[in-house]
Amino acid sequence: MRLVSAVEELQPADFSGGTAVAVGKFDGVHLGHRAIIASLLRTAERDGLQSVVFTFANNPLSFLQPDVCPLPLASRAQRLELLDQAGVDACVMVNFDAEFAAIPAREFVERILVGQLNVRHVLLGDDFRFGHRGLGDAALLRELGPIHGFTVEVVESVGDEEVGAVSSTLIRNAVLAGDLVAAREMLGRCHAVRGEVVHGDARGRELGFPTANLGGAVEGLIPAHGVYAGSVVIDGVERDAAISVGVNLTFEPEGAPRVEAFVLDFSADLYGTQMEVRFAQRIREMLPFSSVDALIARMHEDVAETRTILAELRADTPAV
Repeated sequence: MRLVSAVEELQPADFSGGTAVAVGKFDGVHLGHRAIIASLLRTAERDGLQSVVFTFANNPLSFLQPDVCPLPLASRAQRLELLDQAGVDACVMVNFDAEFAAIPAREFVERILVGQLNVRHVLLGDDFRFGHRGLGDAALLRELGPIHGFTVEVVESVGDEEVGAVSSTLIRNAVLAGDLVAAREMLGRCHAVRGEVVHGDARGRELGFPTANLGGAVEGLIPAHGVYAGSVVIDGVERDAAISVGVNLTFEPEGAPRVEAFVLDFSADLYGTQMEVRFAQRIREMLPFSSVDALIARMHEDVAETRTILAELRADTPAV
């Protein structure tokens, strides 16, 4: 997938054969976004066009109203990987700043979509707005389409019959509430965070449950505190894991929250490696224990429950 990081970098010659362009924020690249992308790819293949996603490196609210801007579900790098995996030919991911915010909606269409991307088909969700003060919408696109030779498609339904309506806001609320089953149903995959494995206090190793701890800048929205069944991905290999998010209430109730994973049936030095942590289902909240023995007994239960949850999840997942 080709990446363009600024409007100024767009070269019309690169898109001379015409494009189908999906415009939106694409935070999380959830099932609703995937419906847009699926239609984008179908149209591009049918008409011999390049498939392009036009999106933003940052949430526009981070510039327009930073006091109410929500935390992102996924990092810039995570979103780019998801779009690449979806099969998009190119992604234009620009910074939403003062310069971009000042572009009138009509100019965005005529100068960027038409002039630089040679658009032949535009797709967007039914609630997406663009241009200065958000004055651009599907109605404006339909007005300009016949003039400049492009068609417009608004993807009205977001989600499917089982999940219902899907939005980044609903997924964010689910993740922050610890409802990773609901988040998974709306994302179409397990919610994930990732970062570098760093040294912890080695207490898990002392208890017989050595954990890999994420440190530094963790990518992705960290779920509510609790113990989760899930998995980790290390060097491209996915392994089952029992995951803890939060503070160790038994030993360090005033300590810093952290994400740590006990990787099942695995033993290796992971310090300094990059690890992705995928959350399937919350098992319980974080609890203080009256003794080390009580904590160890509960950890054994957590691992057993993790195995059961993941086995049931695999049994319910159709073979590809």
